[in-house]
Amino acid sequence: PTQVSIQYINRTVINRDHLSAIALPNENNNHIDDKSVMVVSKNDGNPSKGKCVLLEVKFCLDHKVPYNYTLFPNYLGDFSQSDAQTDLEAYEAIIDVRCYELASLFLCAAMVPPCSSQGYFLRPCRSLCQETKRRCGFFFDVFGLPLPSMENCNLYPDDMKYSDVKCVGHKQVKEEKIRATRKICLAGFQCDVNRCIPLDWQCDGHIDCQDKTDELNCEPCKTDEIHCGMNTCISDYHVCDGKVDCPWGQDERNCLQLSGMMGDVGKGVLELYRPEHKTFHTSCITKWDLINAPKAICERLGYTTVNHTELIREKPLTKIRHTGHQLDVSFNLPYNESMLQLKACNDDDDLPVLELTCTNIQCGTRRHLHNNNFKARKRIIGGSQSNPGDWPFLAALLGGPEFVFYCAGVLISDQWVLTAAHCVGNLTGLNIDEWTVQLGVTRRNAYAFLGTRFKVRNVFAHSQYNVGAQHDNDIALFQVKQKVKFNDHLLPVCLPPPNYELEPGTRCTVIGWGKREDTRVSEYETAVNEVQVPIITREICNKWLNNRELNVTLGMVCAGYPEGGKDACQGDSGGPLLCRHPHNFEQWFVGGIVSWGIKCAHPHLPGVYAYVPKYLNWIQDIMDKYSY
Repeated sequence: PTQVSIQYINRTVINRDHLSAIALPNENNNHIDDKSVMVVSKNDGNPSKGKCVLLEVKFCLDHKVPYNYTLFPNYLGDFSQSDAQTDLEAYEAIIDVRCYELASLFLCAAMVPPCSSQGYFLRPCRSLCQETKRRCGFFFDVFGLPLPSMENCNLYPDDMKYSDVKCVGHKQVKEEKIRATRKICLAGFQCDVNRCIPLDWQCDGHIDCQDKTDELNCEPCKTDEIHCGMNTCISDYHVCDGKVDCPWGQDERNCLQLSGMMGDVGKGVLELYRPEHKTFHTSCITKWDLINAPKAICERLGYTTVNHTELIREKPLTKIRHTGHQLDVSFNLPYNESMLQLKACNDDDDLPVLELTCTNIQCGTRRHLHNNNFKARKRIIGGSQSNPGDWPFLAALLGGPEFVFYCAGVLISDQWVLTAAHCVGNLTGLNIDEWTVQLGVTRRNAYAFLGTRFKVRNVFAHSQYNVGAQHDNDIALFQVKQKVKFNDHLLPVCLPPPNYELEPGTRCTVIGWGKREDTRVSEYETAVNEVQVPIITREICNKWLNNRELNVTLGMVCAGYPEGGKDACQGDSGGPLLCRHPHNFEQWFVGGIVSWGIKCAHPHLPGVYAYVPKYLNWIQDIMDKYSY
């Protein structure tokens, strides 16, 4: 049968024992750039010389390796360059995540090694092996891609110890490390010393840099003012003063919190953000409506129910700061006479503080941070770039020591993230230390003022993933080590209503940082993208996928257009297919998890998602058993 190219993080295992036999010595090589290699003893020559041939392996040519000749037959058991190309194609997943810019050089030098004019191999340098293993080893494990020789980089010439050794990659490794320390921003706006953001993020009304320089010196603002959109300028004293000054209201967002917890339950003393101190301070109450204000505060914080309210005269002194800044905050209650007045406490204030317990977090609701004037840009495939903060449920899965983005997920509670089982891959509970979950961020390159990174406590991939039908049960749960504190940019999505079925024709929205073009050179996006796609029946989906050795099961759902043009793509894996609640148009639930597809956005080739309604019991059982 014809091999189908599945566009998702592929767990195809290459059982090639001969991959370990790639560390072969060589002699002087006249077919490579001598500036990028060093010399080894001729006495260690290849015991069985092959024939030097012009390099034609597309993988290596596409990634511009610094040599032009290789050797066939080689010690990997490949008798032609087409065999080598087949071996290397599976490793495109490693290149796609950009875990190390020299990973392609290591893979080619290891699997399609350069040769000398006399037919001897030239090996990768030990430094190239070690750095590839350090940065990308996590992804080799997740993707199920074996490279046994990487387990022992000592098989390769020690270019760090011996100055006369000849191998591939010595120069490139040194140059990459120098570039990393300089952090030169060639095609963007540089801020925070080493942060590089796209030029069109500058002066767009959204602060992306910790030093705020991207929104300073913008027309028509004064020197000390911040641009917050649509030619509006503010100073620090405008922030959290109870009056909306910015066109999207971002100056009055995330101004209040409870001191204890702000997860599925909110509990603690009411605190107010003070921009001059860049922190929250205990709030003293100067005016109080006992009937309306408690519910208004809980609703402002994202909860529907007030469980406990108490005005306390004895203030928690450790949280009091000398600010003296009087603040009148209106919560826009439906009752005009309802008003809460508060200020950041001083030591000598004889005013009460408010203790609250709020429950029933409003899942799946987005705080409207922007109006329709915020410019849209084409992304995903056939979609548009989302506004900053638009999708507070979206999670990014980061891997390895460099926190490399490779998959998405969606927050469903204050400690659980739903994603795809293929994003877990071959890793087990013993390997969870290299996972990081990033929440509250829609622009990945931006400074995360309201976002947080969490280490992982537990990972649960569905035990029947890939059992029976290919790609079936592609669903997993990540549990974070610390409970999440919700804010306007970090909120949980709803799970589907019980016994709910997505009807064909229902339009849902897929979001993620995946590729906007179905090409090898296209990179993952730095900002969240969204596209609306209709649900299609399994019968139609299976018909469209006919004769492709694939089957859409009851654990999957398809979405897309007959003509194509709109779809998720590589890098969107694990992210949510979001659908509006049938009884509340402003509330979203996760109907699917991005799983797989054949190509991206092609006619009659829809995206296929793990069908979340089928897995509600599985999700709930794990959450009930392991939640803390």
